[in-house]
Amino acid sequence: MQFLYMGFSQQANVRIFRFQGVMPRERPTRTVKNLEFMLSADMALLSQHRIRVQDAPTLCLQILDAAFTSDEEQAIQFASYLITHADVSKFASARNALEESKIARRKHRPPFKPSPSSQLKWPQVK
Repeated sequence: MQFLYMGFSQQANVRIFRFQGVMPRERPTRTVKNLEFMLSADMALLSQHRIRVQDAPTLCLQILDAAFTSDEEQAIQFASYLITHADVSKFASARNALEESKIARRKHRPPFKPSPSSQLKWPQVK
């Protein structure tokens, strides 16, 4: 199943993200079945885990993908879902692991020091 992000609406501190699930056609004679999913996220929960607002649709998409890879019949039954603390912490830990691996791969560079023939005057440390 493919998911299309349809936008969001906000009520107080809860942001509701809308996705449309499109079943790919196997034969031209079959009709396409579109499903609408609404995932609600508490903005305080996202800020508690330092998840940017721009990353919230990605979080929702990962939840939908996980639901449809496990059991498609069960996933079709939920049209509305409240994002839990476990979902957010899983997303945050995966993001932190990715950032740490990027930092570990980064090459260490020595601090800049001008050459002796340079006209740049560097402060003398005594």
